[in-house]
Amino acid sequence: MTSTTCGWCGRVANMSRWSETAFQGGGDFERESYSQAHRCDHCGKLLIRYGYMDEEEPEQWLPIVGAHKEFPDVPVEIASLAIEAHNSLSANAGRGAVILARAVIEATAKDKGITNGNLYAKIDQLHISGLIREHIKEAAHEVRLGGNDVAHGDILSGPFPHEETAEILTLMDEVLLEVYQSPARVERARQQRLNRQKGSLNL
Repeated sequence: MTSTTCGWCGRVANMSRWSETAFQGGGDFERESYSQAHRCDHCGKLLIRYGYMDEEEPEQWLPIVGAHKEFPDVPVEIASLAIEAHNSLSANAGRGAVILARAVIEATAKDKGITNGNLYAKIDQLHISGLIREHIKEAAHEVRLGGNDVAHGDILSGPFPHEETAEILTLMDEVLLEVYQSPARVERARQQRLNRQKGSLNL
């Protein structure tokens, strides 16, 4: 039995083998790698287990735990950008993930009717309009700055660091939580309370 934390449902579960092992490489100048599909016994979704035959590095699973996200209450166009950003992180495409995160911030501002000025000004206007608190404004600026580094070619030495990318995406998630998800939860709770009170009056 093979158990790990599922990158889809986040549960520690047995991963049932779903495919035969595939091998690749192994030539004079290429390390031999292996990959195998597994199905999570808890949620039923497929994961990929992969590694190198020389065992110089530990084997890994895709999607990476925490990479797959859902964004309820976020407009579908913006949610799709955010999901793609997390999927890019899962594929170790850090620069693409950061650029997408920056696009999420800009799309959020435009969705709220803030269309004038550069992204710096749009983020500040989100705060002035009362849509985000001070520390969320700073989070949005950090996402903006990370995206600027990539877009302007300031990161030229190699891939965007995974840990830094993950942190930027976490800040992106905080902006979406502040603008869309938390207000929607509050409104649902308010409606439930009003419905309950209305039901009590009708008894």
